[in-house]
Amino acid sequence: MKEQLSAKQHERNEKKKKKLAALANLMELNDRDRLHEAEMARKRDAAEANKDEAKTAPTDQSNNDDDAGFITVPSKRKHRNRHTIRNSPEKEGAASKSEDPDEPTVKRSREDMEAGGDSRPAEEIGILSQEQYKSLAVELRRRKRQLEDVPGLRLREMGQRASLETPQQARTPIFLTDIQHLLMSALIGQKSPCRPDRWCSVEKWLSLSHSVVVILEGLSLYHYLSNETQFEATKRIFNTKLEMLLPPQDEGQIIDEIAQIPLTNIQAKRLIDEHGSLESALEMNKDPTLFVKTIFPIGSSKQKNNSAADLHPDDKFPRTKLLLSALQMVDEGYPIPLSGELHSRFRNFKFTKKSYEPVTNRSPMFGVDCEMCRTVAGLNELTRISIVDEQYKTVYETLVMPDNRISDYLTQYSGITEDIMRKVTKRLDQVQNEVSALLPPDAILVGQSLNSDLNAMRMMHPYVIDTSVCFNISGVRRRKSKLKHLAQTFLQETIQDNKGGHDSIEDSRATLKLVKMKLANSIEFGDEILTQQKRLQELANASSGDTISNNLFAHVAKRDKRTAIVTVGDLQPRLKEVIQRADEASPKDHSRAVRVHEVATPKEAVRKVNEIALENALTIANLRVPEQDLVLENAERNAAKLDRIIDRLWNTVAHNGLFLVLMGGSAECTKGVAKIAIKRLNGSEQTSAPIGS
Repeated sequence: MKEQLSAKQHERNEKKKKKLAALANLMELNDRDRLHEAEMARKRDAAEANKDEAKTAPTDQSNNDDDAGFITVPSKRKHRNRHTIRNSPEKEGAASKSEDPDEPTVKRSREDMEAGGDSRPAEEIGILSQEQYKSLAVELRRRKRQLEDVPGLRLREMGQRASLETPQQARTPIFLTDIQHLLMSALIGQKSPCRPDRWCSVEKWLSLSHSVVVILEGLSLYHYLSNETQFEATKRIFNTKLEMLLPPQDEGQIIDEIAQIPLTNIQAKRLIDEHGSLESALEMNKDPTLFVKTIFPIGSSKQKNNSAADLHPDDKFPRTKLLLSALQMVDEGYPIPLSGELHSRFRNFKFTKKSYEPVTNRSPMFGVDCEMCRTVAGLNELTRISIVDEQYKTVYETLVMPDNRISDYLTQYSGITEDIMRKVTKRLDQVQNEVSALLPPDAILVGQSLNSDLNAMRMMHPYVIDTSVCFNISGVRRRKSKLKHLAQTFLQETIQDNKGGHDSIEDSRATLKLVKMKLANSIEFGDEILTQQKRLQELANASSGDTISNNLFAHVAKRDKRTAIVTVGDLQPRLKEVIQRADEASPKDHSRAVRVHEVATPKEAVRKVNEIALENALTIANLRVPEQDLVLENAERNAAKLDRIIDRLWNTVAHNGLFLVLMGGSAECTKGVAKIAIKRLNGSEQTSAPIGS
């Protein structure tokens, strides 16, 4: 019985070896296919580049093959059919009889191989030694891990809303800040302080080989949609195409904002040393009003001094750093006049002012709190509003009769009763006019979850400090603390303790006191998340003198991550300043410096990116599309030219590389487009289904 069992085992092992040998042969053929496809792609690109140059350059210059940044590789190979089944000996014999007997054997064998035929004789398959068997098993396990360790991007609900596949009336754009968060996570990984989780999920961060970002300044959403048929390669490469909201044109270019992320390890280290943690550094260096200026009617005629030296006398850091950004306002449910679905939702809301002035570090703050009652319309409608100034004086307080009949006074929370409302005649539109007349054009409104109050007031305001956001005692960003607990913890005051309901004047004063206390201390004060990060950084610094080896950039430093910027024309002064700050951290360490390449033409930019993309963790190509290129008679031809540039840059991206094309809007249209792809081994995009689908 043992001999029989041993014979069966031997038979099974032989079958395993044959299967592994066949699989190894398939892997070899697939590898050859991929190499051949890449070679053919390079050949096509070189041919297209030569064709383009032939149109613009003299005939005697036509042999300059590398002018577009690609080398022509001559090849006479034909397309192979990887699905061709190897012929049986009988069919092979019949085929050999039909072939020309004078045809050289070497040529026939090469053609067979190029047509997808096996390079090994059939009798060799299945003859494996024990060592070959073990080696193949190890190789197959390595291949399996490689296939499983593939990064992928999935859109969440906010990302799906921004997709160009979503109808325009239901579309809500993402922000350039969202792209910044994606790039920071690509550079740092799971421990990045800013993650793109609100709109997408990226799996296997550390498997991303590198990132290539192409910025097309001057090309807007309108230009793209008007000439979409000319972007054939772009449509083939990208499945993820999103509408993107951009900062005002006079606030700088896209590349200026992208460069605000820590571009090098040393720059990140310097920020950590200066601010205690990278999270605090990002909070202190952000401009919360950048995209608010695009959305709200904010003037720019009066240029006010907003430097750190011009602080309010009671503040230790700029109060503008506590303002909610446009992205945060969308996430927190604030009424905001964005296009698409949000525009439909808030179309009947009014601005607190017809126009606003730029906010400064000395702009006045006003505490606001509202009380609401439930009406027969199923809504919580405004019944009381209180506003106090920075001296805690009540500057506005009134009761309001809702448009719909009250069905529930919610007295335990609102303090409103039927008797109180019996003689009230003031309506919401009167309150809106009075609030608008009261507030200065650069007023900062302060409140706890102020989105509820503004929704009840049916008003929109650009400058908001929300104590439920800037204070956090839970250590979890989405878990908010009640105003009663915040007042007890930080002010040692007891509020909302009246059985008759809340007092809106008391609540508005409490929020102002909390914010003024934070401004008198630090950006981390009252925020357990920022405080924890600072403590962890201090512990890491104390345990070793080498900060980088102990912070969240440890793996980045080991992988020698570098950044390169390729720009057509001279670098803008603002960007030069950003890069100079990065280089000042360690001017002698050229391996970690931001490399800048200024070139004269887009062709030179493509060639330079082709040369350096694989050497850097992040390569940014900044191309300016002249306005005259997009006029009606030139638009289609130049759109096709841009499409070819994108296709060539795509070919510079390595396996598991992240590729972003950002169309940067124009003076007429501030809406841009973000296209995102992750490259697979065979040269196509890594795609995956949206989360929840």
